[in-house]
Amino acid sequence: MRFPKNKIFGILFFSIFIFLDQLLKYIIRSKSGFYICNQNLAFGLPPLKIFIGLFVLVFSFFVFNFKFKIINLKSISNLKCKILNWDKITVLSIILIVSGGISNIIDRINLGCVIDFIHLPFWPVFNFADIYITIGIILLIKKYILKK
Repeated sequence: MRFPKNKIFGILFFSIFIFLDQLLKYIIRSKSGFYICNQNLAFGLPPLKIFIGLFVLVFSFFVFNFKFKIINLKSISNLKCKILNWDKITVLSIILIVSGGISNIIDRINLGCVIDFIHLPFWPVFNFADIYITIGIILLIKKYILKK
């Protein structure tokens, strides 16, 4: 599956994932089911801690993997070609990650928080958008990191 040839399927899956997450959150809120209004970010951590963690992670990645290589125009054009030739797993992963993120952003814009309603005793409360993001990341890790 090449991404440009199947844009309609990508947009359809993207829309379905967002719709399902928003529908489930609406049903939980309207039926007085268990949910929390999470005003923090991932795993209930405050935004500053997430920002600091992401900054350290990204900085470490660039320092240790790229050794401060400068991106030139050739590498940018190569990246564009690679994006246009993503396989099914990569496209699905990106769709899952982006649709989960956008669904949670919709909550933040409309409600001022993210509705989390799935509670496991050993994990912070989460929602289907979080599941989409997690599955997308796992698929990318499996495909690109574990492959090497």
